[in-house]
Parts: sequence; structure tokens; C-alpha cells
Amino acid sequence: MFSLDSRSREPIYVQLEKEIVKFINLGVYEADSPLPSVRALATELSINPNTVSKAYKNLEQHGIIYTSPGKGVFVNKTDLSTIHREAEKIVFAALKDAKNAGMEKAEVLSIVNSVWEE
Repeated sequence: MFSLDSRSREPIYVQLEKEIVKFINLGVYEADSPLPSVRALATELSINPNTVSKAYKNLEQHGIIYTSPGKGVFVNKTDLSTIHREAEKIVFAALKDAKNAGMEKAEVLSIVNSVWEE
């Protein structure tokens, strides 16, 4: 279900966080719906359970998910503005990196347009 790229320079746990947020935004996971357990997801994705745990911990710190001891991990009742603020931080950092790398504004806008056309 989740799409992770082991060849990417982006850490697997960050990719997993983004995938979970994407599925929440798409309505695949609604408020209070359970996420797979750390062990089950790690097995399904063939990754270390610590990687899943780190992604879950970060998402919990941002208020996107919550853990119920003995019951599992669930999607928090967050409004989209919380998720949008997190996405805005990521986009802002990526744009600064692109600018610092010498990319032209037109080139960046071309990338943005191609993402929206997918």
C-alpha cells in the first residue's frame, strides 16, 4: 500500500510519514481509524520495526496520530490545517534548498506544475 523508495536520499521513515499523511488527506485513513501495528507494517514493507516506530513517533509529536496503550495507533481528529502546516514547512525547506542549489524559479515552477498534473 505504501510506496517507499530504498534508493532515495530521503530517509525511509520520512517517506513513510509522508505516505501516511497522504493517505489521511485522501481519506483512506479517517479520524480514529487504526493504523497497522509497528511490527505488521515493518513486516509488510520489509523494513526495520525501529524505522516504523520512528515515523509513528514523529507523526504523534505533530498531532497527526495517537497511541492508545494496549490498543494500537490511530489517526488523530486533526483538521487539515495541521497537516497543511506540516506540508508547508516541508515545501518551504525544499524550496530554500532548491534556491541555494542555484535552481532557477522557472525550473522549480515547472516541477511544481508537473506534480500537480500527475
